[in-house]
Amino acid sequence: MKIQEVIIVEGIHDQDAVNKAVEADTLVTHGTHISKELLDFIEQLHKLRGVIIFTDPDTPGDQIRKKIMQRIGGCKHATLSNKQSRHKGKVGIEHASSDDIREALLKVVSFNHQTKSISWHEFLDLGLTGLSDSKLRREEICRIFGLPYGNAKTLYQYLNMCGLTKNEIGGKL
Repeated sequence: MKIQEVIIVEGIHDQDAVNKAVEADTLVTHGTHISKELLDFIEQLHKLRGVIIFTDPDTPGDQIRKKIMQRIGGCKHATLSNKQSRHKGKVGIEHASSDDIREALLKVVSFNHQTKSISWHEFLDLGLTGLSDSKLRREEICRIFGLPYGNAKTLYQYLNMCGLTKNEIGGKL
């Protein structure tokens, strides 16, 4: 499988795992402290080829994703669940199987900050917050639509950024 876009990952072990699974150019951030120069370069790559942000499903991975999203709109996103990327208590793309990495890259999503496709009331109606099983519901929606896991507020934003409606989401629960 060959990927046109440049894949942004956190560390060299993530890079190794991605390069084992697919044919692609990868760029390593080396953690959460992303320099202005690296953001400038990512922005240039995005304009030339497009980028896919593929960070670990943890707090540092989320911080990296948000920093890049704040600077560069229209990036694509690939994600793995904690289960797919967990090994001996550690979480990371480097622990995922090549099949799971390929599947995540096939399910990339793009976010549009202008979209308002689902209201907060509809989000509540779907039971994605406020119920004893809301966290499980959110995890399932993230898995189905290839979204990074987030708390209720973050998932609500992601669903709107992807333009997903209550009917589309509810049909999958």
